Amino acid sequence: MDKAVLDTRGGIPLFHQVAVLLRDQILSGVHAEGDRLPSEAEICEAFGVSRITAKRALDELAAEGLVVRSRGRGTLVQRDATVVPFEVSVDGWIENISRMGEMTTVELLEFDYRRAPQTVARELEIAPDTEVQRSIRVRARDGVPLSWLETWVPAQIGRSYTAEDMGAMPLLHLLERAGVKVAAAQQTITAALAAPHVAQALGVQAGAALLDVRRVVRDRAGRPVEYISILYRPDLYRFAMNLTRVAGDGGARWKADSPPASPAETAPG
Repeated sequence: MDKAVLDTRGGIPLFHQVAVLLRDQILSGVHAEGDRLPSEAEICEAFGVSRITAKRALDELAAEGLVVRSRGRGTLVQRDATVVPFEVSVDGWIENISRMGEMTTVELLEFDYRRAPQTVARELEIAPDTEVQRSIRVRARDGVPLSWLETWVPAQIGRSYTAEDMGAMPLLHLLERAGVKVAAAQQTITAALAAPHVAQALGVQAGAALLDVRRVVRDRAGRPVEYISILYRPDLYRFAMNLTRVAGDGGARWKADSPPASPAETAPG
């Protein structure tokens, strides 16, 4: 096993860093089903960590169902450890709600009305402390948590649906049912670390890396009607695009191809 350097200053536990590196090797196919992972002693040597740290790293992978640990056999990669993630187009339908609704389940954790925090007020272009409807949901696929969603909607729109509606229908459908003519959205994608309460809901360790997607949805008049923050597990959700090399006035460049006409064309089987 190659030597590896861990970050001892960033605040992320060493055992979790080791687990992340091993998880990446499993999900990328470096370790296939039935393969034996390095022993605790080998991990200690490769990462320069204690035996307790090595054990906690392997225990974390076992808790996620990626490996099975047993005396005499060591730590073996589980069947189906290489989960097929959602793969979506950045420049197209990004998160197709119909496909998501068919392939996932959602649990509503919170639903209330409150005064808009400054950041939310700025994104929704409303006065600070204006009343908004806020909800938190966790979306799962085959019982495995996939994403944490926090949404903010102006109260006059939010009162058109109930908490029960939020648990049964995608929010975009509820907005359209209320007569909102959704026309456009601005979206950013970055990275974030899982806060303890988010980590618990998504079944990951606190401080784990997540994809952080922020989106402002607008109606035909250009008014913001929804602000959503989504935290995805990167092992279960990824963005992808096809690129074509084309000639231009300034020389050759890469051009993103159009997304599929139907989400079913790229939906995993």
